[in-house]
Amino acid sequence: MKKTIIYISCCLALLLTAVSCKDKKKQEKASQQTTPAAARLGSADTASRVIEYTNLVVDMANSHNAYLKDILGNTEKIENALKNPNDKFGFLRIIHPHLTRFTINNRNGVTIENPVSELGKENQAYFKTQVAQYNAKFEKMNTDYKQLKDYLTAQDYKDDKGAKGYALIDTIRGTVQKLYTGKIVLMKKVNEIADAAEIVVLKDSPLKEYIIAMKTDMKNIRSFVDLLSDNANSYTKISARAKAGFAALETAQAKNAGLNIENAKKANKEGDYKNFYESFHNLLLRTKKTLRDAGENGKLTSSDIEGLDSGYDGLIRNYNYFNQ
Repeated sequence: MKKTIIYISCCLALLLTAVSCKDKKKQEKASQQTTPAAARLGSADTASRVIEYTNLVVDMANSHNAYLKDILGNTEKIENALKNPNDKFGFLRIIHPHLTRFTINNRNGVTIENPVSELGKENQAYFKTQVAQYNAKFEKMNTDYKQLKDYLTAQDYKDDKGAKGYALIDTIRGTVQKLYTGKIVLMKKVNEIADAAEIVVLKDSPLKEYIIAMKTDMKNIRSFVDLLSDNANSYTKISARAKAGFAALETAQAKNAGLNIENAKKANKEGDYKNFYESFHNLLLRTKKTLRDAGENGKLTSSDIEGLDSGYDGLIRNYNYFNQ
């Protein structure tokens, strides 16, 4: 049985939103009076609300990355174990992943299940449908994986020579592939909307300098992690590029962490900005150790890459906190 799933490393959009200085009552009034022009992102308040929602879509997609990778990794281990049922250690090497459930919303009460009205009716309907379909596929994958887990626990593969197990593996892989494909389509739509909103939001924002700094750093971190991930088994070949990339990230972290934060203080965002760059600093410390080990071993382990991905996802969360 051939493995047909290829993991797609989704370099998910780094979206931004403005911190509105309007009070809640004023925002609600503006929402009630939304015009076609506003629906096309004609005001900063409208653009901010739109990006608050699209940030949640990105959070959802990112939050499942490591879990889906673990599921795929396990299907390969289980498949190999089914092919060698006499290997008593085969099934013992399988560690079933745990999904931490959480409610995806933001500090302003925006929820992913209910697209904001500022998106306009067409985009509201699009995201409502796409998010529901994604969640349905995700739940199906979990249901099928639980069946596979129960199948292994009961050792039913001894009765059918692994037939049901192979069938479930194929189904799970097919569903994961659909999830990855759906993410790509969803992120394309998110980027289209967010790019338009970004122009409006940044135009007169006092937080523009901080947002651009963080967004640029996130883009460079993602490129750096992808370089390591794509060459994990041949680190020696790209070690010079990796070291240069790491040095550039260190320089950027020091520079941007030292920006004048008076405007951030005025917007009560000083703490969020500092948290972002403290997390960036900690990620660099862990990465330095990872690169040293890779230099000695000539490669990076899957655990190394997962750790980098996890650190990157943490930065996205801190970035979104700043922008709420």
